Amino acid sequence: MDRLKILYVGPDYPGSNGTCWRDAFLELGHEVKTVDAQQLIPAPTTLWGMTRQTLCGRPSSQEVALLNDTIVREARSFRPDMTFYIQAPYVLPEVLQETSLHGPNLAYFNDDMFNPKNQSFTFLEGIQRIHCILTTKSYNVSEFHSAGAPLALYVSNAYDPKIHYPAKPSPEEKAYYDGDIAFLGTFRPVRADFLAKIAALTTGLRFNIWGGGWHKMDRPTYWHKKVAWRDLRSCVRMRELWCSAMGKAIQSNKIILGLLNHANRDLHTSRSFEIPACGGFMLGERTAEHQQYFEEDKEAVYFGSIEELCEKIQYYLAHETERLRIAKAGYERCLRSPYRYIDKARLAIQQYERLRPTMSSHSARREGSPFPQEAPDTMDNDLVNARRRRPLE
Repeated sequence: MDRLKILYVGPDYPGSNGTCWRDAFLELGHEVKTVDAQQLIPAPTTLWGMTRQTLCGRPSSQEVALLNDTIVREARSFRPDMTFYIQAPYVLPEVLQETSLHGPNLAYFNDDMFNPKNQSFTFLEGIQRIHCILTTKSYNVSEFHSAGAPLALYVSNAYDPKIHYPAKPSPEEKAYYDGDIAFLGTFRPVRADFLAKIAALTTGLRFNIWGGGWHKMDRPTYWHKKVAWRDLRSCVRMRELWCSAMGKAIQSNKIILGLLNHANRDLHTSRSFEIPACGGFMLGERTAEHQQYFEEDKEAVYFGSIEELCEKIQYYLAHETERLRIAKAGYERCLRSPYRYIDKARLAIQQYERLRPTMSSHSARREGSPFPQEAPDTMDNDLVNARRRRPLE
């Protein structure tokens, strides 16, 4: 495989899914130039900034211009073989067209992109100028095609063994992280309702919750939840965990909950791989995709109702040997399966290799050459090939 020049446009901080992709390309030996999109368009931190973005539905025009100008400048200077976007929010269609003059545009989407809350104002026009979309939402494949995307493929979430591993806590860290049940994830009101029920039904157990946004529980918007969330408040640790800290927390808690975001129509998430990769016992929501990646009751345990969840919490807390055996089997499944980001990066490079012959000259690219109409029937068990293709417009 030739060493490629890849322009990466996405977040650049340890623990982010996008950064894991970037690092996987580097590990494969490719030359990567980074455009830190989140630094150029940071999340608003002031009340005025948050209000303005909520009302306008987008960052300031100056921030959008800075992001797009930076991409164009870096592409012209670096002349990449491929540009790899993480969701490409606020990237203008004409900028996608510009980067395609150097080589194919690929993009990774790990949200339900047909939930309007996840779309930027450039989304619908932009996806028509992305040569290959990799989505972790299997149901999004047909939706991308219906919206005009030339090629969309399903690829599962992943883990990075450099940051997702069974990290051993110090005695002091163990005392902080230690618990019976843990959940690591972002605050959502519906999620808080569900976790509050678990907290109320598992009194006497140490229940830990880490993640972003849990301070929002105290906002006036949720004052009517004060009683319903009473048992939950003592469980929230008001801290996000990344990299080895996540592994230490998972190692220190007997049961790790694998919850889904139903607003995103999740069938699995990045935690579905990170928890077993960190050696944790995963008690997750029962879905066909969860069952595909980790065998039920052998490599992970699943539930379909809050009653079943609480029954299994009590059972597996009382059966340590069985619990540890399942956690070990889940970890070993990660080690022997193509669940790492580097495995997914290889698939992205395979797609680049298939697209490259259609983009062999600048003149052909400017005229909008058609893309290959056929692809292999299978790539691996984690990548489902698209059934329909559209030419890039």
